[in-house]
Amino acid sequence: MRGFMLLVVTLAVTVEACNYAFMKDGARCDRENNCTYGCHKYRCWSECNGICCLTTDCFDGENLKCAPSCSIPEWCYLSGDHWDGYVECNQNSECGKDNKEKFPGQYRCGSTCTA
Repeated sequence: MRGFMLLVVTLAVTVEACNYAFMKDGARCDRENNCTYGCHKYRCWSECNGICCLTTDCFDGENLKCAPSCSIPEWCYLSGDHWDGYVECNQNSECGKDNKEKFPGQYRCGSTCTA
C-alpha cells in the first residue's frame, strides 16, 4: 500500500510540473502554465509546445500550457513587445512573464518553437 501511495503522489507531482529537461543551469518554472524559462546567450527563452501538441493536450480551456510529458522539449526566444529583436537578459530570473519591465504587455515567442 505504501508503494502505491508513493506512486500516486509522484504521478500527481509529475502531471502538474514543468519539463525538468530544461531545469538545468538554474532555469525557472512558471507554475501557472507549466512552462520553463530562462536566459541563454543573453536572450530570454521559454519552453513552448509545437509539434508535441499533435500528441499531447496542450490547452487548458483557451490558454496554452506546456506539457511535461513531451519527450522532445521545445523552446523559443522571447520577443515580448520588442518587434525589432529578442528580449535581452543577464540571468534566468529576468525572463519570467511577471517581469513587467521586460514584458510590459506581451509574453510571446519571437522565434519558431524548436527542439
